[in-house]
Formats: sequence, structure tokens, C-alpha cells
Amino acid sequence: MIDPEKNMLPVFKLTLKATKSPHIMERRPRYAVMLNGNKVGELYYNMRGYQGYLPTIQGGKMDIGERGISAFREEVANLNREAQASIANGLTDTARAVLTRPTQDHRILFALSRDEVTGAERPHLISRTEMMQAERIFGSTNVGMGFFSEHGADPDSAPGVLIHEDDEELVGKMGRLPARMMSLIEAETYEREIERVIPTCDPDTLIVISRRTRDGADPEPEFVSKWEYDIARARYGDGMRLSDLELVDTRPTVPDSQDRAYLRANFTWLDVTEPGPAHADPHSGPA
Repeated sequence: MIDPEKNMLPVFKLTLKATKSPHIMERRPRYAVMLNGNKVGELYYNMRGYQGYLPTIQGGKMDIGERGISAFREEVANLNREAQASIANGLTDTARAVLTRPTQDHRILFALSRDEVTGAERPHLISRTEMMQAERIFGSTNVGMGFFSEHGADPDSAPGVLIHEDDEELVGKMGRLPARMMSLIEAETYEREIERVIPTCDPDTLIVISRRTRDGADPEPEFVSKWEYDIARARYGDGMRLSDLELVDTRPTVPDSQDRAYLRANFTWLDVTEPGPAHADPHSGPA
């Protein structure tokens, strides 16, 4: 979201554009929700007003209910002002995140910031979605901490920070926040991105192929819950990681012949038996 024609400064600008309805009987126009000139949603008139979602600078979606178009225009103006303030804070705040760690609540990250002027360090709990949004907007995670909306860091209610084996020094900077050490296998799931998704004969089970983000190596297949996959995809999009998914013990067959060929070629040890023909249940009644 960095505009090359404006000195490479980040830009986040919402507008509403009237569009012709695709339905003949729909008397009121629809409105495309435009972000930096690109359509990201749509407002349509329901019973008593327009409804739809407006994106926020933090990466969320705002629902103001069923309202007149003037109310949506007013909210767009508010969101644009908030975006300008947040971007300014991200550019000028001298405290920057120097490292992050996951927490037991996958929606929240632990971040340790360091002030580039004073050198002071401070722990933070911030939204993972906001960190992903900051990287999209600024093209980097080197963003002032003023961009983020911090979560309370009350040790009695904060999620446990998941740390690595060599994080002894970090623990001393976390204050009283709870922490738990990850195994090497668990830690790697937080660094594996999803490259490919393969349906199985079980509608509740998928096969995902993940790779390490740091080097793009070591592809591995896993059987996962489709329900968990859909939730993670909706929350994090391409930022989803293997750690967001629930592994399952079932091993259903793969119906698509091209998917089976891919899996057999790349993972010779994986059983992807072709589904057999359906047979009538001898104990059931007549069809």
C-alpha cells in the first residue's frame, strides 16, 4: 500500500463509488468500497438502509449496521482520518519491534520493542492481524509501536508467550508475563507456510502441504481439520501457518487423480489410495 508517486509514503484511502445494480428490480444503486482505488467490498440496500463492511487501517472489518449511505460516507471519513494518524505514528514513533514470539492465543503476538533514540526496551502484546497489516502497508515490520493497539499485559490474564530454547535473556525482559518453552518440532510449525491444499474424500479433512518460510525448503503433507483451516484462512489469509491448523488422525483417500499423482511423485511414503466403487449396504433396506 505504498504509493510510489508520493515519496514512497504509505497510503490508506477509502472511497465509495456508486455502481449499477446487477438486478433489474433493485431500485437503489450499490456502492463499491474502494481502498486506494481497488474494490475490496460492496454496500447494497437491504430493508431500511445499506449494509456491508468497511476495512480498517488495523486490518479488520467494520460493520455499522443497516444505515443510510450518508452514515457510511461519514464513517469512511472517520476511518481515513484514523488511518492517517496511525500511519503517522508508525512512521514517527522511535520504538520499534526488534523481535516477536507467538502466544498461546494465536491472535496475539508478544513483541519486544527498542527505542532507536534511547535504547530503552519494553514488552508488548499486540494483534497478529495488525502486525500483518503493518507489513502490507509499510512494506516492512520496522514500524513504530504507535501504529498498534496494544492488548493489556496483565500477567493474570495474558496468554502465555511461547519461547525458544535460547530465549533465556528474553525471558528476563518479559516482566511477569507467563512463558512456555516450545519443542523444536512445535516451534517449526509457527514457521511453516501453506503452499497447497488438497481435498480428500472426507469433507471434514484436508491435506495441506507446508514449507519453511525461512528457506522455502522441506515440503511436508499433513492431514488437517477443514473447519480449522477455513477459520485460519479467514483470519490470516496468506499469513496462515501450520501452527494455526488442527492435525487429525484420519487418513481418507484422495479423489482427484492429478492430486494423487502429485502426492505419489513427491511423497512416496504417503498412502493416497484411489477411492473404490460405492457398494450398497447389505443390511440396509431397499433404496
